[in-house]
Amino acid sequence: MILRFVCVNLVFNQATSRKKQMQEKKPRRGIQSVEIAFRILGVIQNSQQAMALKDIAPLAGLTASAANNYLVSLVRIGLAAADEKPGHYRLGPAALSLGVSAIQQIDGFEIVRREVTNLRDTTKRSAAVTTWTDDGPISLFKQDGDQRGAFEFRTGLIPMLTSAAGKIYAARLPANLTTHLIEQEWDAVFDGKPDVGKFREDASRELKRRGYTTIVRSDLSGYVSIAAPILDWNGDIRFTLSLAGTRASIKIEPSSDHVKALLGSAARATQALGGKTEGRD
Repeated sequence: MILRFVCVNLVFNQATSRKKQMQEKKPRRGIQSVEIAFRILGVIQNSQQAMALKDIAPLAGLTASAANNYLVSLVRIGLAAADEKPGHYRLGPAALSLGVSAIQQIDGFEIVRREVTNLRDTTKRSAAVTTWTDDGPISLFKQDGDQRGAFEFRTGLIPMLTSAAGKIYAARLPANLTTHLIEQEWDAVFDGKPDVGKFREDASRELKRRGYTTIVRSDLSGYVSIAAPILDWNGDIRFTLSLAGTRASIKIEPSSDHVKALLGSAARATQALGGKTEGRD
């Protein structure tokens, strides 16, 4: 989608201009109760199971009584829901509806969603699409392959160091956006002092040479994932497509059918977004 801007010259006198500048410097007023309610929803969102009121309140910076009052309203409008376990809460159906609507409004999401399904059907392996957020890479949509269990993708935030998609963002995005995330994960994956620069350089070299990135775990799981970038008309990365499986079920060589299918899907999605596929060394 190409944005077109039309510039209109307007003449203001100096008094009007100064008044406008003063107004722009003033912080915009908001509704504090809405922001507090969102804090509560954020606390619940970060848990994989229903949370007790006594745990929600301190994490949201509220007393139990105040948190309870907010939850009554949130449950009433469907953004939160009372769990079967007394005194416990989880996100409600309205929160799910908002999340789905937000995903659908992401420009190009329908394009990449179709490619994920096509990629799964073609390869019979788990496929997923991710995008970048302020909190890091997030998996938006997945389709499970014939091989289930430890090799399935999950939706939500994904790691930088141990996912092929994460390596793409490390290679393509400015260092100030990714360094702190890489450092946070380093101790759990590697030993020693974080060498963010080397990790980024290795990821960039692999992506430039192959057009995709790989993760091959050496543990007993034998987990393998490969990912390719999807670019927009400006050459910026918008999404990544990924496949996951085992060393026996996915071949990571450029000549493999899995890699060819992945790169083909990424190329089609890039073209549909007005972008151009990049040449490889």
